[in-house]
Amino acid sequence: MNNIYLKKLPLQGFATTKSSLQQFVQHAYQMQHTSIFYCISGEALFTIDGHKYRFTQGEIIICPEGSNILLLDITSDFSARLLGLSKYIWLAARSSMTPETIHSIERNTFQGENGELEKEFLGNIFRQIDIMDIEAGNNPENTEYCRQNVILAVNSLLLYIQQINKKNTVQSKEHISDNKDKLFYDFRVLLTQKFREERSVQFYADTLKVSTRHLNAICQRASGQNAKEIIDHYTIIELQVALMYTHKSFQELVNDFSFPDQSYLNRYFKRHTGYSLSEFRANGVMVD
Repeated sequence: MNNIYLKKLPLQGFATTKSSLQQFVQHAYQMQHTSIFYCISGEALFTIDGHKYRFTQGEIIICPEGSNILLLDITSDFSARLLGLSKYIWLAARSSMTPETIHSIERNTFQGENGELEKEFLGNIFRQIDIMDIEAGNNPENTEYCRQNVILAVNSLLLYIQQINKKNTVQSKEHISDNKDKLFYDFRVLLTQKFREERSVQFYADTLKVSTRHLNAICQRASGQNAKEIIDHYTIIELQVALMYTHKSFQELVNDFSFPDQSYLNRYFKRHTGYSLSEFRANGVMVD
């Protein structure tokens, strides 16, 4: 990761680079943007939100914004492609996928059969992103055009990962190393299933048969956020996706997300984003 990469991200909404990540070994780092890693060569051992992973050549992993990464060790020949995405581009690219699908592919490593056609397919995706990265840097007036192309490229990559995920019978529970990790994992799974109906910490604590205090402590340890902050963040992300990429009315959203009425939903959304529902939809703004 270099300074040019970090400068491009807020300007373009995306950036890509190749790196050995040597500077991050034994240093914890919180992801400021959703990032996709593709291992070009070598091997790395790292944790994401406390879960341990071995990352090898040809594998892809998605690290969501806010996740905590600790790179434990890498081989001398390790090299990775890193693609950073703004919230706008990430949500646009994943807008056709359900929250359950996104939950199942985040923080997990994926590798296909590694055949020649597959390598060519992945190579073409990253080449397209490279071209858009150069174009946006050389011609800032074309940045929005480049963003739209990157959205399409990332969507193709997500569909590829989704297909691998369907074939892969090994679930992410394999990465759970202790009871605390398992509780956080179970909480996140339950949240993807129930966030439209239930947003109280008490409900999730009761369902998981723990106290709210214990659940908050586990969430804080794993993610740096308490349970309520995670629930609200998840809900707001899905509301933003619905507002930007569907034509559902505000009343339909009230029904879909089990809010008492439009006024309550509007206050909830504005408290967390600074925008009313109509302002957000009219301006197409994205809250980071």
